[in-house]
Amino acid sequence: MLHNVVVNLKNSNVLYGYYRAASDSHDPGMVPTDLPVTMTIEPQDGGPAVTFRLEDAKAVFFVNTFAGSPTQQDVRFFDSLTIHPYLWARLTFQDGEIMEGRVANDIDLLTKNAFQLFPVDELTNNRSLFVPKTSLSSFQIIGLLEAQAMQREVVELASA
Repeated sequence: MLHNVVVNLKNSNVLYGYYRAASDSHDPGMVPTDLPVTMTIEPQDGGPAVTFRLEDAKAVFFVNTFAGSPTQQDVRFFDSLTIHPYLWARLTFQDGEIMEGRVANDIDLLTKNAFQLFPVDELTNNRSLFVPKTSLSSFQIIGLLEAQAMQREVVELASA
């Protein structure tokens, strides 16, 4: 299946072309669920294919047409809201164990090989744990947590 793509590279170059997905789907609305480490784009102008490493891309846009709209404004509903420092997450490990806790709401959650989880049960012996991403079969965000709310709960538990 050929997909129209616009690739913004980190070096500020932009590629316009077609990405041939390995999927057997012929649904034009269906985009790949993952991308390979190295991608090849067939340029829109018919020139020779261009191969690049995915890590060299800022983003790969799957588009309807190559004619973008210079007046288009991105829709951003939450610019005026406070960003919460923690996420409440539910983890399912590959062995079936399920655990909930809070994780930092930052880029490390996406870029590191493991992330730190603080258990919900503040009375447990576990203060925190590092979870290798490869040990998980599922990761779900349940909610947002504020730092003040977490500190208030710890104080209430300690005084009980």
